[in-house]
Amino acid sequence: MIQIAICDDEVYTTTEIEDMIRNMCESYNVESEIDVFYDGSTLVDYIEKGTCYDIIYLDIEMKGKNGVDAARKIRKTDTNVLIIYVTSHESFAKEVFEVSAYRFITKPIDKKIFEKYFVSAVKNIRTLPVYYRYQYNKIHYKLLIDDIIYFRSDKRITYIVTQNREEKCYEKLNDIEKRLNDYNVMFYRTHQSFLVNPKYVKVYMYDSMTLYNGSVISISIKRRKDINKKYCTYIGDKIIG
Repeated sequence: MIQIAICDDEVYTTTEIEDMIRNMCESYNVESEIDVFYDGSTLVDYIEKGTCYDIIYLDIEMKGKNGVDAARKIRKTDTNVLIIYVTSHESFAKEVFEVSAYRFITKPIDKKIFEKYFVSAVKNIRTLPVYYRYQYNKIHYKLLIDDIIYFRSDKRITYIVTQNREEKCYEKLNDIEKRLNDYNVMFYRTHQSFLVNPKYVKVYMYDSMTLYNGSVISISIKRRKDINKKYCTYIGDKIIG
């Protein structure tokens, strides 16, 4: 699922961009969710509160916070989102460079160029570091898989533990494990309540793991054979690499 934001104070433009994106998603079999904003301040506020986007289509000259100022704020929170400017003005080259804009499209929009940049952006996103995407309280989030130490389920809530914080989601651990496996991302299912990132295992024992953050996680009897096989595969890959 690709999360896309469109920000322009002209309703005609946001509608045009949204229609083109939906048509291209259908043509290229891309799952997406699209949010529309009519001023930069609202977009920035959403992102600062935790909403994450993969692509932002952003006008430059808008009422209130312009697109360059909005991008400067966004970059303090998200350095990876692809910002594509869609604007009638070409006099902001230096400022656009400063916020690492991905592409620049002038109005009126050339549909072939728009499609070319969309396809390029999707390919770029799919080759970026792998993210775990989740939803909590109707807000979408994403975390780099490499930043996740482990998932821990407790009743109906799953806690996502990183080095700096602990997040929540309602997804079941079995579903998370399946999603990771579908993307060939290895995590250790040590027992019913834990999925552990091999990267953070400091000491591996037959019946437990000690992580670099000091956590000690037990390994259930029925999972020890599978964990041992995965551990050997992981260590072997690391040595070969």
